[in-house]
Amino acid sequence: MNSKDNANKYEMEFNNNWLITYSDMITILLCFFIIFFLFTSEELTSLHTIKESLNNQLDILSNENKDLKMKNDSLAAQLFGLHKNEKGQASTNDDFMTFLEKNNLQDQVDVIENERGLLIRFRDSVLFQSGQSGISQDGYLLLDKIGEQLQQVTNNIIVEGYTDNVPIRTKEYPSNWELSVARSIEVVKYLTETKGIARNRVSVSGYGERNPIDSNSTAEGRANNRRIEIIIAN
Repeated sequence: MNSKDNANKYEMEFNNNWLITYSDMITILLCFFIIFFLFTSEELTSLHTIKESLNNQLDILSNENKDLKMKNDSLAAQLFGLHKNEKGQASTNDDFMTFLEKNNLQDQVDVIENERGLLIRFRDSVLFQSGQSGISQDGYLLLDKIGEQLQQVTNNIIVEGYTDNVPIRTKEYPSNWELSVARSIEVVKYLTETKGIARNRVSVSGYGERNPIDSNSTAEGRANNRRIEIIIAN
């Protein structure tokens, strides 16, 4: 072989060397995209799993809310015959509601459903004389009716007392807080000692002027804030 043939041979071999580098690069790119695809697939699977888990949790919460609403509705219906008519208004033929109507107490007593359970709210003037914790005669009649209703259920009961923000400084009650506690205790004593409600079902609290439901800047608002609440817990 002459020198010209040898030169062509080496030139051919040299010109083909780039194929090795090119194939290595293609292999590396292929490996990269395979790894990228695997990671992407795992992430998509994880996201799908998280989405399914969140959807399941939302379904559970939705069902719990429905069950809670049905429970509250059934408790209100059981105790006071409260049913919503087609227009969304509450209606009842219960003796307790009839008692309120006959004694013009509809504006003094409210029956409310909320997240805590069934709340029975009394203005303090229905149960007590101003600045006193002794239950009035009309108050006893009202609590007697309430006690009959509470005997029908086994739920825990919370009695809470509230006042307005006008300070009270008497020898017996140096503060609104002490007055609110004393009033709550008197209600609990009547329900447990006279109406036979089990003591282990009942708890008592007094909040004084804290947690108002209306403005204390008007006489009407202060009257609304002076109240006793009986909560029949969920």
